[in-house]
Amino acid sequence: MKNIIALFCLFSFTSISLSAQNNYYWIKFKNKNNNPYSLSNPSAFLSFQAIQRRTVQQLSLDSTDLPITETYIDSILPFVDELKHRLKWINAVVVKLNTLENLDSIKELSFVDSIGGIEFFPSRALHDKFETEEAFTVDQHIIYPNKYGAAYHQINMLNADLLHQMGYSGSGITIALMDNGFRNVGTTPAFDLSRGRIVSTWDFVNNEADVYNEGDHGAQTFSCISANLPDRFIGTATEASYILNHTEDNSAEWVMEEYNWEAAAEASDSAGANVFSTSLGYTTFDDGVGSHEYKDLTGDKTVITHAGNMAFKKGILVLNSAGNEGAGSWFRVNAPADGNDVLAVGAVDSVENVSSFSSRGPNFAGRTKPDFCTQGSKSAVVASNGFISTSSGTSFSCPIAAGCVASLWSAFPDKKATDIRDAIMISCDNFWTPDSLVGYGIPNFYNAYLFLKTNYNDRILRVEGEMIVYPNPFNTDLNISMYNTNPRDGVAHKIEIFNLLGQQIFSREVYLRSATFEIVQLDIVKQLAAGEYILRVDGDKNNSYRVVKAK
Repeated sequence: MKNIIALFCLFSFTSISLSAQNNYYWIKFKNKNNNPYSLSNPSAFLSFQAIQRRTVQQLSLDSTDLPITETYIDSILPFVDELKHRLKWINAVVVKLNTLENLDSIKELSFVDSIGGIEFFPSRALHDKFETEEAFTVDQHIIYPNKYGAAYHQINMLNADLLHQMGYSGSGITIALMDNGFRNVGTTPAFDLSRGRIVSTWDFVNNEADVYNEGDHGAQTFSCISANLPDRFIGTATEASYILNHTEDNSAEWVMEEYNWEAAAEASDSAGANVFSTSLGYTTFDDGVGSHEYKDLTGDKTVITHAGNMAFKKGILVLNSAGNEGAGSWFRVNAPADGNDVLAVGAVDSVENVSSFSSRGPNFAGRTKPDFCTQGSKSAVVASNGFISTSSGTSFSCPIAAGCVASLWSAFPDKKATDIRDAIMISCDNFWTPDSLVGYGIPNFYNAYLFLKTNYNDRILRVEGEMIVYPNPFNTDLNISMYNTNPRDGVAHKIEIFNLLGQQIFSREVYLRSATFEIVQLDIVKQLAAGEYILRVDGDKNNSYRVVKAK
């Protein structure tokens, strides 16, 4: 008889037993032998978009991409009362069964590797699932001075509006959200679903397609990305496509929700998602059953964290709220924000001070967390009733960031997830001195755009505040990298080119936003004759450069 093993490297549940409660179990299989699907024919089990994402990023298919062997599932179906989830990444299923003898029969099957229990005690009072600060509805008659309306500051803080001005608002990128449902999103004008940008929906809690019948929290987080009310509220990626997954059980807090998340992650991967945005996190569960300890947050131990890391290996950028425990007893980030390959998003207020509630790092293995921060205190949202409101929590800093990621990626659809991630991290204002409060700081998505556009020019990254003129000698292109280190105010610079007789032959003014990097391309140089020139910035002879146009 096989032993029933608790796989604590991936699963953190109580010992297996049967009770009068919900009797759910995970059953892990040994292999995927006798599988009708083949890695040589991925179109049979992955969408074109999922295959294309792997192809662009040069990611090889492996056994984790294959569906679970169907004959294995067929063999256990007579013994179970419900087949809840098929989890191909870990080659396991989640089932419900009520008879101990049936459990013994499953254990005897030759292809079964191990079994573990997922216990739950629903009689205990539910603690607050979404711990945030005050939320209130703003005056709906306010006339805003720009098209972003109430959302302007949280977007402008990240310079994502500059991406939008260039036409990059997420087109061609699919964002998958995991939340507690998306109440009224299907009928609220702010979400403008008539544009057909919803790729798919599924309720992994109740096993149905309708995700719009519950979940105010999910509606608000989704609004940060997708709401499109010109002059009132515009989200960070209004031209993206979306997959809406209901994974959070609104009636209880228990470890099954991590399995719901993994099932949603696998489905979203197969459907072709590029970015995950999750405003959920797990530490303690109702009645303490299956709760995590800080020592469990090592970067890949819990079910949901392992799944988040796996999604990244499939070429998906995974963003998750860091958590709202910064002023509480837990204090640290949650799972899956602890993940090695999960971008944990903390919260700052409107003047870029870390929010008191934002969970702190590092993870238990010492990895810097959060990874970065965006506005999470009094973030602008659209509520499920359609009203513009403000609400606080890392629940909102995460989708604000996720939409910015999608907008950035839409400018470089052929870049790898690692390229996009690295550019974002390098753009953060605390990149050189990360800490446990804000991580690497606040990202500047316009800077990230320029880093990607220039292939991470090493001199630009390493000489902050110093202007670099390159290449020199030049032929058809001459560029100047400039960085405004002032955290609050923009600055204007005057660029001039003189010949060796002291005659000015070119003049241009450039404006830099606060804390923003810019590359100025001087097209005039194509018209210059070969020879030497003097490039001067702001009329300062001490800030002059000798440049040479090659023959």
